Amino acid sequence: MVASCLGSNFRKSAVVTVMNNISQVEMRSSMRIVSGTNATIGSSSLLSSDLTNSSTERAYASLIEEFEEEGLCEVDNEECHFMHDQIQSAAFELISPDQRDSFRGRIGRILLQSLPSEELEASLFEVVGLLNCAASNITDDEERDELARMNLKAGIKASENAAFDTAKVYFKTGREALGSRGWEGDYRTMLDLCSHGANACFVTGDFDSMNELIDEVLSKDIDTKEKYRVSEIKVKSLLTVGKVNESIDAALDFRRQLGLPTPQKKPASKFTIAREYMRVMRLLKKKTAEDIANLPELDDERQEMGQRMNELLTVCAFQVQPTMLALIIFLLTTTTLKHGLNPSSCDAFAGLGMILCGRLGKLEKGCEMAKAAELIAEQPGMRRITSKTIFVTQSFCYHWTEPLQDTVTPLLEGCQKGLEIGDTDSACSCLVVRSYCLYFTGRPLKSIQEELEATIQVMTQLKQDESLLQIINLRTTVKKLRGIDSEAGDKIWDSMLTTAASNDDFSLSSLVNVMKLEVF
Repeated sequence: MVASCLGSNFRKSAVVTVMNNISQVEMRSSMRIVSGTNATIGSSSLLSSDLTNSSTERAYASLIEEFEEEGLCEVDNEECHFMHDQIQSAAFELISPDQRDSFRGRIGRILLQSLPSEELEASLFEVVGLLNCAASNITDDEERDELARMNLKAGIKASENAAFDTAKVYFKTGREALGSRGWEGDYRTMLDLCSHGANACFVTGDFDSMNELIDEVLSKDIDTKEKYRVSEIKVKSLLTVGKVNESIDAALDFRRQLGLPTPQKKPASKFTIAREYMRVMRLLKKKTAEDIANLPELDDERQEMGQRMNELLTVCAFQVQPTMLALIIFLLTTTTLKHGLNPSSCDAFAGLGMILCGRLGKLEKGCEMAKAAELIAEQPGMRRITSKTIFVTQSFCYHWTEPLQDTVTPLLEGCQKGLEIGDTDSACSCLVVRSYCLYFTGRPLKSIQEELEATIQVMTQLKQDESLLQIINLRTTVKKLRGIDSEAGDKIWDSMLTTAASNDDFSLSSLVNVMKLEVF
């Protein structure tokens, strides 16, 4: 009975722990009665009453080994698993239907209270799953608070493993455990459940649930810094669905709330750009990529949050206000040089490399700054920025001095890294640039179209509207060059230009017009 509740794979020590902490009365009261007798499965050794008659851990472990001899399970030292799903199902059927949830919840609580911390961490999902089975029966507030914290822990671990759909369920269950008293009771846990939950919803494309959670947090009378996580997700989600101007407004507004210097949302003059550039160069002096990567870590929480908003603004401004982009990159860079490194520093030096290589033609210095960004990204704690760093350095820096073909493989790696950590924006950006590189390096058009069709499916599933339009633009070009759906292609381009105009999307309109030249 107990093993069947732990799953098809279970640890011997977990079964022994439960059996040492559950009474014979509890076991018998949970068992299903058939024709007036306790149900059995083939061998009487499977009866839990037999297990409870044993009083030592060695006896319990011995019985598990007997199960193996009878062909019911396989034991490999500590790890065990049922030989067939039907065996586990039959064992589970021993539990009375109206007792199954409470029995699994009881097992979960025993494991929670008894397992060593390392073993509990290894079995976290299984333990929380058992606890959740009996969630509706818990009336004690302290137990419900503990259940919420355990679901938060499991949700974070699932997110770290990129299992965001699973994480979303844990976060929701945790919020339900706290209920309406959450913000007044265990306020910190409720905030974390909503913030992490909003991110899981964002990554999985559940924007309705995401917006509900964001609005719930933003409506609370709490410190601005505690609203950072959902504000970050709000900026990212607005950008994802093509609301670029609203995304810029949200990021600028949060920086103002933090009391940090904030660029104005308007074109910057050449004088202003030159002045800020000279300020960066004075701070930078003759620092090499290695010197920059060895700067101390940023330890100011407010500055770190402001840096992240500037990092997000680089994507928005690039599409709407290109001159504003330079000021944001310079602000990112000067803040890093004054206050220290954090993940946003990768964006600072990758962006600076882009400006030096592209606008100013200082290729050697620009590639040195791109190298600095990559060295920073390799450091501990920088994992979330790796995909975006690859996107910027490979798309805007290295192609000036290296063959375009050399960017194809790194961009695919950047896409994979982004998907692994849930950075779907950067992952799809890498995929977009890689697709255009394949086109401009002379890959056969038929092969490119086949790959683009698959890419469109991925981006549709991830709800990456901006990247999707850029891929559709390339597919339209390829199909017209192949003589396929030429008139339909013209309509697609006209529609895209209309969309770009309505959203003030300079980047998209430029890209469409460039590709139109390819077929004329």
